[in-house]
Amino acid sequence: MSVYSLQPVQIGSLRVEWPVFLAPMAGYTDGAFRSLCLEQGCGAVVTEMVSAQGLMRHHVRTGYYLETWGEEHPIGAQIYGSDPAAMAAAAAQIAEARKFDFLDVNAGCPMPKIRNRGDGAGLMRDPAKMAEIVRQVKAAAGEKLPVTVKTRIGWCADTINVLETTAGVEAAGADAIFLHGRVASVRHSGPSDWNLIAEVKRARRVPVIGNGGIKTATDVFRMVRETGVDGAMVGRVALGNPWLFRDLRDWAAGREPRPATTDELRAAIHEHLRREMELMARKGKKELKLGAELTACLVLRPHLVRYLRGYRGFGALARTLEERQDAATLLRRVDEVLATGRKCEAPAGEPAPDQ
Repeated sequence: MSVYSLQPVQIGSLRVEWPVFLAPMAGYTDGAFRSLCLEQGCGAVVTEMVSAQGLMRHHVRTGYYLETWGEEHPIGAQIYGSDPAAMAAAAAQIAEARKFDFLDVNAGCPMPKIRNRGDGAGLMRDPAKMAEIVRQVKAAAGEKLPVTVKTRIGWCADTINVLETTAGVEAAGADAIFLHGRVASVRHSGPSDWNLIAEVKRARRVPVIGNGGIKTATDVFRMVRETGVDGAMVGRVALGNPWLFRDLRDWAAGREPRPATTDELRAAIHEHLRREMELMARKGKKELKLGAELTACLVLRPHLVRYLRGYRGFGALARTLEERQDAATLLRRVDEVLATGRKCEAPAGEPAPDQ
């Protein structure tokens, strides 16, 4: 078997043929970006985290986090909260909508404003409640949706209790576990503990998907080989680089991956903005005080930082990103940055430096 091979994974009733998942990332993984990643070969995606309390109370703004762009499949809806009843009510709503292929319980968000109130990674401090949430969510989803849990190895270095928490959610009916190899207190800094991920994989019967510490496409395959996990979930390494998923498919097919060209990058940014504008146009006027176009341009800003890293002219664009600018202006400025060339390349129209 090739070192660049992956096997399909069965998550409850859902079969994921290519078990490479795009991680949910607040402010990034809306339908516009998720759909671009799926088109480049991503195996499955997950929404940004959605407040269970907001869904239960039918908050309009919360509902927008469940918007999709076109037919995004396979896709999971991720909910967060610490009230089992509210989480179950949210799960029932999502299952009834019949838009999603699985439902994910967020038990790993490390942001202080989330974890400190007991949501997200805060659930790891109460393994019994974490298991009870999964039990009630599973019952509410019924047979309609597999239920997964995204979590971390512990709250901090002194409270690494991942074997306990994952045993609890498995017993409560979780169909798979997405496991980030860092504790919540360090958020995304420092090494990811793949050895502990491997230990959890050996201990659990349900599929375990590894997360954390993936910096290149080949790290996906290395994680699977070294830990025995059933697949990988990638996050920040894919930002500004949806072609990462194309690279993975190329490695698996025995092809040498090629970097995205400037023309491909330009086309992706233009298309990304177009999709953002379409998503924004679905919102009501109360949520769009600036209108769909200007709001979409603001939403694209953090992506542009990732797309255009390494281009000589990016600094000039970065100084204007706080301005309100329409799509034509923003895209013109993007094209000007692209024309300057990457720092390791000659700008357009200039000869390459001597090697």
